[in-house]
Amino acid sequence: MYNAVVMNRRYLNVLLVICSVVVVFGVLCVFEYALRLSGSVKPLSNSRELFVVNAFGVSRGNAKNIGAFSFGEKVYTDKYGFRIPKDYKEADKHFSGTILVLGDSIAFGVGVKEEDTFVGLMRSALPDMRVYNSAVVGYNSYDYENVIVHFLPSHPEINRVYLIYCLNDLNSQSAELIDSELNTGTRDVTLLDKARHLGVLAELNEFLRAKSLLYLYLKGLLTDPQMRFYMAESLYYNVDNDVIFNKNIQPIVNIARTLKARNIPFTVIISPYEAQLRKKDTLLGPQKKLSAFFSANGIDFIDPVPDFLAKGMASKEFYLFCDPMHFSEKGHRVMFGALMRRL
Repeated sequence: MYNAVVMNRRYLNVLLVICSVVVVFGVLCVFEYALRLSGSVKPLSNSRELFVVNAFGVSRGNAKNIGAFSFGEKVYTDKYGFRIPKDYKEADKHFSGTILVLGDSIAFGVGVKEEDTFVGLMRSALPDMRVYNSAVVGYNSYDYENVIVHFLPSHPEINRVYLIYCLNDLNSQSAELIDSELNTGTRDVTLLDKARHLGVLAELNEFLRAKSLLYLYLKGLLTDPQMRFYMAESLYYNVDNDVIFNKNIQPIVNIARTLKARNIPFTVIISPYEAQLRKKDTLLGPQKKLSAFFSANGIDFIDPVPDFLAKGMASKEFYLFCDPMHFSEKGHRVMFGALMRRL
């Protein structure tokens, strides 16, 4: 009798654990589904078929004439692999000029419909101008130069070039190699930083970033990824790392010289991180260094930080949910206004 009671209790305990796991899993699924319905959190992933190797020299590019997904948004490309609106037809229309946009995921406009990105807004506002958006997720300063070297010579119609500069554009090599070169003595390495680089945990983190919106939501609320990313990228602009800075920004100088020789106006727009817009005149060391560098080298540039601050809105409103750098529709509208100042 006693043994039967013990066995029944064990079965009940096991059943209770199983039921608890099922209930918790069910609740998590409900929250995951709710986040997917709301569209407020974007998956941090891109379709594999979106990219091709050696599109511009050694630089990869977007696949041509394709429909794919980037951060949960359906994206489309033209015959050059440049992002365009859905069903966009250039036809035989005569254009008064052609604008080339250089950039990475910020200029590509991940997570936002093309017509709501600053490039899309510019395309709509200037119907007599052709707009080439050559931006590719993951591009850096060397890739921008490769686009100029391999695309510009065969496209004399280009008479205006914008480069959307992201603070991580100095990352010219793999993260591991950069970290080995970078002077990180001024940065405190947290337990979270260490955990993220452990093999299994790193793989799990990447999987969940791409597949679970609930994971991104909770991680965003609990760990402040916007500030973490900014603090990591800001190291490239420290005096201790001037060698890396001068080396990896040189491609932009090369671009400026090439375009000047062809009498093509060139403007760099320094895209801010979310953390930099939380308080006025703080964390703007990278912008000050870049501004001084571009001025010294005769490169036209725009720092849109004042445009964002003038809106009087919470910084997070300009970006995708808990995203350190990628703009929401509101952020794209501010960038569009800054771009139009040079037209």
